[in-house]
Amino acid sequence: MPPSAALGVMQAAPKSPMTRAQKLRWYAEQLMADASADEKSGSAETAISHYLQAADILLLLAKVEQNYTAWKYYADNAAQCQQRARRLIALAPKDGVAPGPQFSQPNQTTPS
Repeated sequence: MPPSAALGVMQAAPKSPMTRAQKLRWYAEQLMADASADEKSGSAETAISHYLQAADILLLLAKVEQNYTAWKYYADNAAQCQQRARRLIALAPKDGVAPGPQFSQPNQTTPS
């Protein structure tokens, strides 16, 4: 991994003209590198977000890909990103607070 990726610094896109698919692939690879660095630094929530964003982009690329080899690369990497996110979610500390919105319970009063 390049030293700047460990610092969370985005790598500059290559200077040559890139197609939209190449830009998306570059961005997905950048997100995966950032997620890996976040995971190593202990920032699980950010790593999960980066892994899931990368998986979404890779699945979009797989959806429009006509070449089986490239499709398999995108699909396999998306699955790997999702597995890593699931693993991080499973390892998250359980402090008794359920994720998501918290709703108060209605008052249970009896009619008088």
